[in-house]
Amino acid sequence: FGHFEFLWAIERQMEILASELSMDPVEFRLKNALLPGLTTATGEVLREDAGRIDQCINAVAEELRWSEKPVTNDAKKVRAKGIAALWKAPAMPPNAASAAIIKFNEDGTILLSVGVTEIGQGTVTSLAQIAAEELGVPVEKIKVVPFRHTDLTPYSWQTVASRNLFMEGRAVIRAARDAKEQILEIASQVLRAPKDDLIIRDEKVWVKGRPEWSLHLKDIVAGYVYPNGNTIGGPIIGRGYFVGTRLSYLDPETGQGYPALKWTFGAQGVEIELDLETGEVKVLKLVSAFDVGKAINPMLVVGQIIGGGIQSLSLGVWEQYVYDDKGKMLNPNLTDYKIARAGDIPEEIVPIIIENPQSDGPYGARGVAELSMLSVPAAIANAIFHATGVNINDLPLTYENIWKALNRKR
Repeated sequence: FGHFEFLWAIERQMEILASELSMDPVEFRLKNALLPGLTTATGEVLREDAGRIDQCINAVAEELRWSEKPVTNDAKKVRAKGIAALWKAPAMPPNAASAAIIKFNEDGTILLSVGVTEIGQGTVTSLAQIAAEELGVPVEKIKVVPFRHTDLTPYSWQTVASRNLFMEGRAVIRAARDAKEQILEIASQVLRAPKDDLIIRDEKVWVKGRPEWSLHLKDIVAGYVYPNGNTIGGPIIGRGYFVGTRLSYLDPETGQGYPALKWTFGAQGVEIELDLETGEVKVLKLVSAFDVGKAINPMLVVGQIIGGGIQSLSLGVWEQYVYDDKGKMLNPNLTDYKIARAGDIPEEIVPIIIENPQSDGPYGARGVAELSMLSVPAAIANAIFHATGVNINDLPLTYENIWKALNRKR
């Protein structure tokens, strides 16, 4: 999706500029950090709740013990540290939308239908948590419709761009609140209490200050039946959607506009060991810090950060397409297309969650998924530069390419 490549170029340039100015790379990045209140290249002024890249950079530097120079007892090898910062917004049109539908079953279980596709990132788990929180029920009561079909499930623009929790989460909140309003309307009549005096908790509607006055949700969600058979209300179906606000296309003449629904900021750093004779580089420690706004499910966020970091390592050091002079791909299978193996994964991976809630995110959350796979290669190349003074500006950082670069300097 493009960010991997241009963030590689940006963060290599940041390292070279810091060196030319004889500045510490961390200090240089902090001095140039895009903070709330500052203006982007497209003219957008970052809001106060936009996230803090400086906190991410500082967190990575602290965990790496940046000021301490690593040492090794092997004369053929050197150790060094490198860091790279990053920020990203979802690339999408201003009218991209998400929708959600919540339906209650007679037994009190709840069906949540969304258009976002679950591909292992855990989005539907977080959406179920959001629905449960809003409706005052255990998350086990939420059943997410397991299929996605454009004829049957609500609209969602695309499962891309680290936008799904942010946008679908807002849609789920609205759908849940729509359903809750219908429930409270019925309960208000049955309990003869103003809606403002009612709360939904533990699968019941309660009257504040009168715990003996309550109704179970399953007695309301298909319509409440009085002892004489009279019924009020009917099946509860909540609907919600979310479309980003304040967005615009970039002006084709000036390049100015507001294309970003949200920004997510982060930083990644590594400690490496480099064999000066063979060019083999081993990442000993990988640290990643991201300002996620609010972690709806911290375990899933950690999984995204670790998994994306490993994917980024693989992309940066091993993965490449090889073509002959006629444009035929020579490594079209996983025998010849190299990826990181279990033994290549750093012994120490440290994910750091930073939380500066975004006011228009679901409970303050913003997306993080793609961010975690963007800047590890730049951090590795920066570490190689610190160890050897050699700038490598081409990917991938294969052992052969590193060896050639080291020998050109010799």
